[in-house]
Amino acid sequence: MAPLPLYPPPLKKGDTLAVIAPAGQLQEPQKFAKGISLLEEMGFSVKFPRDLWPGNDYLADSDENRAHEFNTFINDPETAGLISMRGGFGCLRMLDKIDLGQIAGHPKTILGFSDISILHNYLHTRTGLVCFHGPVLTSLTTLTSPALERLYHSLTGQWRAPIHTRKIEILRDGTTSSGRLLGGNLTSLVTLLGTPYDFSWDNGVIFLEDINEPPYKIDRMLTQLFLAGKFDDLSGLILGDFSLSSHEDTLEKIRYREQVWMRILELTGRFAYPVWANIPVGHCPDNYTLPLGATVEMDREKTRLLFH
Repeated sequence: MAPLPLYPPPLKKGDTLAVIAPAGQLQEPQKFAKGISLLEEMGFSVKFPRDLWPGNDYLADSDENRAHEFNTFINDPETAGLISMRGGFGCLRMLDKIDLGQIAGHPKTILGFSDISILHNYLHTRTGLVCFHGPVLTSLTTLTSPALERLYHSLTGQWRAPIHTRKIEILRDGTTSSGRLLGGNLTSLVTLLGTPYDFSWDNGVIFLEDINEPPYKIDRMLTQLFLAGKFDDLSGLILGDFSLSSHEDTLEKIRYREQVWMRILELTGRFAYPVWANIPVGHCPDNYTLPLGATVEMDREKTRLLFH
C-alpha cells in the first residue's frame, strides 16, 4: 500500500526549476532553448548544466551521474522543482540509486512524462510524493495554449482544476469512481512487470498512453498486463492519446485508436469499472498536466475528471 500522499509546495514567481535528464540524451537543442524561454516567460528561473549532458549512447549520461543529478537537485535548497529534459529510456536503470530518504524532507515538484512515468510511479509508491505527469522541457514548444495554461496552474498549486472536454469518450459507463491516479506510458509500465519496481494497481484509477507502437505491439502489451492481473481490481481506467505517429491523417488516427479501444474493452469486459478514452494526455499537443498520486474522480454526470 502506498504511503499517504505527500504534496510538493506550489511554485511562485521567481522560483527555480532545475532541468534534469534521467533518461534519453539531448537531440533537439533548439527545442531545449525554446523550452527554457517559455519557463522564464512564466516567471520561473531555470537552472541547467552549462555543458549540458555528455551523452552515453542513447542515454543522457551514465546511470550513476543521472541519479546523482536527481539527488543533488532534490537536496538543493535553491531548487523548487525539477523538469525532465526529455523521455526516451533510462529511468529504470537508475531507480536503485535514488536517495528516497530525502524526498520526505524535501518534497518538490517533479515534472515529465513518457519514460519519466516510471520515475513518477516509483517515487509516489515508495514515498507518497505527488508528481506531475506533464510535458518535458523539449516538448513545451509543441503544446496548445490550454495545455500550457494547465501546466502553469498545476505548477503554481492550482492542479485541482477539473479536466472537462467534449472530446472525452465514455467507452464503458459505470458509477462515478475515484481512486489514486497512477499510470502513464504503456510501453514503460510494461517493463516494470516482474521487477522489484512494479506496483499495485488495485483500487487505483489507471491512465495509459503511447505513440509509435504498431497495433500488434499494443495488443501484446495490453494482453500481458491483463494476464498479469493488472486490470482486475481497478476503480477506473482512462486512456490518453494513442497515435501510430505524429504524422497520421485523421482517418488513420481514428482507425488506430478504435483498435486500441476495442482491445481494451475485450480485455476488461467482465469488470464493472468505467473506461474513458481520448483524455488529452500523452505525446500530443494537448498534453494536460495531471497530479499523479492524487485522488481523481471520474464524474460521469458531467464527463469530467475531478482532482482532490
